[in-house]
Amino acid sequence: MALNKTHLLIGAAIAVVLAVTIGWAVFHFMIRETRVIDYADEAYTWNALAGTSRGDLLVRGEKVDEIRDDVEKLIHALNRSDKDPEGFRVPEGKEPADLPKLKLLDSQKGRVTVEVINAEILTQRMGSTGASAFLAVATFTLTEHADIDAVKFVFKEGDHAIPGIYQREMFRRYWRIDAR
Repeated sequence: MALNKTHLLIGAAIAVVLAVTIGWAVFHFMIRETRVIDYADEAYTWNALAGTSRGDLLVRGEKVDEIRDDVEKLIHALNRSDKDPEGFRVPEGKEPADLPKLKLLDSQKGRVTVEVINAEILTQRMGSTGASAFLAVATFTLTEHADIDAVKFVFKEGDHAIPGIYQREMFRRYWRIDAR
């Protein structure tokens, strides 16, 4: 008889441990999935600091890890909005009031392809350092994703930027990296 009570107590203890563990996992998952992301917060992306006492720096945002597994969230963070990037497209002849935005075109293992919306800002108005900073920040942020090591930028070539495939290594000669 004592053996059966022992088995019942062990079984009950295991059931309690399992219930608590499953409850914690479900609660943790629900909180993580319902967390509101403030895409205007620069902590979700890499950021460029030009002309510092240490030179031109690329600094990793403290919250990048929270969204690094989701390419769309990374693009929202780069755009500083979860609005459809097409909504930022300015008709020809009109003056864009904001920085260029990115639109996800394709994602394959190893590479993501993005269109630069309002690329004329990037190629003609930001200057060489501004254009380099924009492309570097986008490249470093998007390559935070484990499956991405290159970013293909699609836009019309201009004075300060050219389209093509970019990787982190391409920026290391011009930018100091502060991954914190």
